[in-house]
Amino acid sequence: MFHEGRAVGTILLWVVNFMNLLNVYFLASWLPTVANQAGHGMGTSVLVGTMEQLAGMIGGFCLGWFVQRLGFVPVLTSCFALGCINIALIGQPGITLTMLITVVFLAGFGVVGGQSAINALSATYYPTDLRATGIGAGLGIGRVGAIVGPVVGGVLMGQHLPTQRLFLAAAAPALISAIVMASMHWVLKARTASQAAPNPVPESVT
Repeated sequence: MFHEGRAVGTILLWVVNFMNLLNVYFLASWLPTVANQAGHGMGTSVLVGTMEQLAGMIGGFCLGWFVQRLGFVPVLTSCFALGCINIALIGQPGITLTMLITVVFLAGFGVVGGQSAINALSATYYPTDLRATGIGAGLGIGRVGAIVGPVVGGVLMGQHLPTQRLFLAAAAPALISAIVMASMHWVLKARTASQAAPNPVPESVT
């Protein structure tokens, strides 16, 4: 994974997996609690949390169509930017229930749906003999983020931060994911150029 020019791409994929799964599990763990503390009933709070996973399922189906036509980097960068904006909006004061469900849905579409596309990108980035190892290593790093996300959320809530500041902090990993994914453009461009370069023909031995 770190040979033949793959080191930078591997590290960037690990960072994206870590940050994105941190976001996914942070939202899944704490959205119902935050919605309940904001004054919504338990049933409504669970519905708000469910929107994230529902949007992720829809995003997983839709993003393949966009990736096929636009490429991984533009689609995933847009997904994480969408997630960042809408995660930040979740904690805004005075937000209505309809608006809350909408921004949670859009955030889930970006971060949960985007995870499926990250896995697909990893599959295309590594050669066949490294594909399973590359995807598995990235998801392994991501699972560390999945553990860290709920813990960080609990620590921040334990400090009694205002909801607005809590979700502004939660938007930061999605912003990092968007920046890192935009950087993947240069990695993939360099790899494509190296693959397109003609191999030197060895001189015949006379």
